[in-house]
Amino acid sequence: MSLLNHCVALIPVRDFRTGNSRLAQTLDENARNQLGRWMLERVLKAVGAAERIDEIAVLSDSAEVLTLAGEYGTVGLLHGSGGLNNDLEIGRAWARGRNARSLFIVHGDLPFLTSEEVNAFLEDSKPPENAGLDIRIARSKDGGTTALFTQPVDAIPFLFGERSFEKHRAATRKKGCEAQSCESFGFAHDIDSPEDLEFLLTHEKEAPEWLASVPMR
Repeated sequence: MSLLNHCVALIPVRDFRTGNSRLAQTLDENARNQLGRWMLERVLKAVGAAERIDEIAVLSDSAEVLTLAGEYGTVGLLHGSGGLNNDLEIGRAWARGRNARSLFIVHGDLPFLTSEEVNAFLEDSKPPENAGLDIRIARSKDGGTTALFTQPVDAIPFLFGERSFEKHRAATRKKGCEAQSCESFGFAHDIDSPEDLEFLLTHEKEAPEWLASVPMR
């Protein structure tokens, strides 16, 4: 680990059973718990195998989530849910205390994500126009942000939520440069609706067998 290039990954994850109200329309509490665990494991494997990540921290309001994160050798940061952007500020403060030079924030519900995509997202590029400032955004299928890279760690505010891709781009422009965008398959497809579940079952050969047999509401 070199502090000159020290990159910390932050993965915010809500309680598996209660974190996604839209999936509650389709899956019962036990099924949502199993699905959430499976997706987080996939993300932890992808990020953990990436070459340019030095440390990983999972932020959650759930002790169960943090226990699972610990099984993969990651740091767990327990907090009460104050909203995603406020929660990520806790992670930013922790990363700053670790002397991080850059942050990589990625959601925990990206079951298609691969380590190759993470490496491509973080690979060196031409120097940004605004010397020392490097912002990269992964766009979700609905215009949100599924991953964000910032160098330095406090380059822009966190603006996750509806239409956050454009909000993060606008915040970068206020700093005098353009953000780089990424729209790869693994970053684009999160799972937060019944339609997303159907997509998962038809496009992922390694989707858990039990999911296909779960009665959909």
